[in-house]
Amino acid sequence: MDIHKLVHDHPEITIFFSIFVGHLIGKIKIGHFSLGSVVGTLLAGLGVGVFFVPDIPEILRWAFFDLFLFAIGYSVGPQFFSSLKKSALPQIIIAVTVNVGGLLAVIACAWALRFDTGTSAGLLSGSLTQSAALGTGISAIHELNIATPEKDRLSANVPIADAMTYIFGDVGLILLLVVILPAIFKIDLKKESAELEKAMFKDGSADSESFFKTANKETLRAYVVKNPEFVGKTVSEIETKYYPDRLYVEKIQRDGKLTTISPEFVLNEGDIITFGGWRTGFIQGIDKIGPEIDSHQMLSVDYSERKIFVSNKEVEGKTLGELAKNGRGLFLKKIMRGPVEMPLVPKLEIHHGDILYLMGSTENLNRATKIVGFAEPDPQKSDLAFLAFCVCLGTLFGLLSLHIGDVPLGLGSSGSILVVGLIAGWAQKRFPHVGAIPESAQRILIDIGLIVFIAVVGLKAGPNAVEAIKTGGILMVAKILLAGMICTLVGPILGFIVGRFILKQNAAMTLASLGGAQTAMPSLNALQDASGSKILATAFTLPYAIGNILLTLWGPVIVALSRMWQ
Repeated sequence: MDIHKLVHDHPEITIFFSIFVGHLIGKIKIGHFSLGSVVGTLLAGLGVGVFFVPDIPEILRWAFFDLFLFAIGYSVGPQFFSSLKKSALPQIIIAVTVNVGGLLAVIACAWALRFDTGTSAGLLSGSLTQSAALGTGISAIHELNIATPEKDRLSANVPIADAMTYIFGDVGLILLLVVILPAIFKIDLKKESAELEKAMFKDGSADSESFFKTANKETLRAYVVKNPEFVGKTVSEIETKYYPDRLYVEKIQRDGKLTTISPEFVLNEGDIITFGGWRTGFIQGIDKIGPEIDSHQMLSVDYSERKIFVSNKEVEGKTLGELAKNGRGLFLKKIMRGPVEMPLVPKLEIHHGDILYLMGSTENLNRATKIVGFAEPDPQKSDLAFLAFCVCLGTLFGLLSLHIGDVPLGLGSSGSILVVGLIAGWAQKRFPHVGAIPESAQRILIDIGLIVFIAVVGLKAGPNAVEAIKTGGILMVAKILLAGMICTLVGPILGFIVGRFILKQNAAMTLASLGGAQTAMPSLNALQDASGSKILATAFTLPYAIGNILLTLWGPVIVALSRMWQ
């Protein structure tokens, strides 16, 4: 079999083979560190591209990259816009400091070492671990008013520099946040996190923590009201008495008919009442109400889990402790903010776009949905027409640019699609019946869009990779590696100084904000492992949303600025 002919006739084989090998490379662990599928696929694509030159249509990678950018904007849009308020100003300042500091470091290193435009763009995307910037940088290079062969050469240098600097971008940042800064400034992550957690559990509502227990041990029991101690009591009085064990009234039958339950409902002798709650609650005295009965009608309750999106303005800004007051018959399993699971603490502030995973009866879930926002749209359906329209709109906006010399000034199609995605994601949470794209579909668009784009970038750059390294030599490789180390560390160090010593923020929370601003999920995992707590996630999500936007937009910026010394 002629492999070269096979690749020529079926170039898609090289794409999927690169993705397959890339995922295997990404799973290789050295200690707790692994490259991840994105870097693994880039390396695999470069390797395959060295031996084969597949004829892959240019439109393919940009179509997938556009889907990726839109999905990124759509997913972080609610968090991004909800962050634009006075109380979030310290975290916004830290995020902007990190991102601007990183950009300035890249500009300084690229200028001092006279890197070409492609290497400069790869230095930015790799050292700051933002693969989206790799795409926006290449896109900006293709819009330059220069010869096509030069565009191809510069575009090939982007993934080469990215691959060289990405590893330290991840490892170096983790070492800085978890080891170096805590050692220099005597930061005890376990102690600081424990104090933060203790403070966030202090809540005005009694026993509000019980709202955050998992529902796995919940049970139902039915009793006939006989004890005079309970006759004449309201539902509210009984539920308040047994609140620590989450006992609540699920059903009441009077004279053979189910009644409508309200907090003011008064119990009569002979009523049949169904309680739901923790098993421990049923041995704390509730059985004194009267004899327990086995009734199919009273013990048949349709329990389910529901994902509810926060969109009501009355709920935004409230704490989970305050929300727990409306939590009768409900159990909060987890809360997601973007890709991050938040700690279940009473003082956690609710943000627009948060997703609450609640368990309870259909009636109670419907009540909670009206209070909080809206239930997840049908996870089997995505509004593809809305997605296609937004990508078209972003592409058209991207055509609006002003050329100075050979440099276009404007967002470009990539930046415009990202911005349109931001607005679309925010708007969809305000108007849930328009443009619904389920969370699972967003994840697929992000994963497949990026990984196919990265595979094609590697394959197209492969033929030039060996020649570029030979031409630059070991000295050029050393320069890129050194510059990558500097650029990875400068932004977070500046951000730590601003956050800790100027804004007087908590040290551990500042470290988490730095990792978020650099969009480094591994850094959050490392900080949580070191602190033994999930509390630091509260400082990670907002800078993460801001960092995703700014770092992606820096791609065209570094391309434009680097032309000044070419």
